[in-house]
Amino acid sequence: MKGSSSLNIPTSFNLHSRDEVGSTNDEVRLLAEQGAQDGTIVWALRQSAGRGRQGRTWVSPEGNLYFSILLRPTVSIAEAANISFVASLGLADAVRKFAPEFNITLKWPNDVLIDGKKVSGVLLESKANTLGKLEYLIMGIGINLKHYPEDARYPATSLLEKNTGSTLKPGEMLEAFLNNFDPWYKLWNKEGFGSVRVAWLDQAHGVGDKIYVRLPGETLSGRFVTIDQDGALDLDLDSGKQRLITAGDVFFATS
Repeated sequence: MKGSSSLNIPTSFNLHSRDEVGSTNDEVRLLAEQGAQDGTIVWALRQSAGRGRQGRTWVSPEGNLYFSILLRPTVSIAEAANISFVASLGLADAVRKFAPEFNITLKWPNDVLIDGKKVSGVLLESKANTLGKLEYLIMGIGINLKHYPEDARYPATSLLEKNTGSTLKPGEMLEAFLNNFDPWYKLWNKEGFGSVRVAWLDQAHGVGDKIYVRLPGETLSGRFVTIDQDGALDLDLDSGKQRLITAGDVFFATS
């Protein structure tokens, strides 16, 4: 891939660029099983078999940014899940660089919104070792630079639609993300989730608002209170009861 070697990224990352792969997550998994180090990245111009959360198909036309990162922090599987919040902060910083005039917010658990519409998401896949600790985590990220699905479950947008991405190249956004993610990842490794949680809540979309959470077999409605110390969504149900949500699809009453 032309231009990938000229990117100015932190030395802690090792970038592998491809024109097309089935899935960048699958490519990183192969490298992980071969002993690749923390910070290994696969970036592709196109994916022929990309996927999103809960096994959904991720449409991957050329022009957007698709990449996956291998991470090997010394933490439990549960703690590793909070890397999605770390990634969200880095993504928000990167998107804000190219769209400073728009309202950039974070949607639980790991989406970035521009004016309330999704522009980026994160998919985490992990493997435990024989002791139940994390062996590695793969973080797959897609950012809508020029294209977005018009029939998505949640309203989406692109940087091009916001008139900020007509000349924006995927490599420029990748460079911006890595340079913004790196300090957040180092902070999380050093101090844990506390500081990340505070920063994420400061940019969170819809705290205090009415939301709907779709779970397998049921949809809950209530007020989005906060996220707890483990990253679970704290929901005040319409019934008056409280419930912590660890996984689910969030929709806002106004969306």
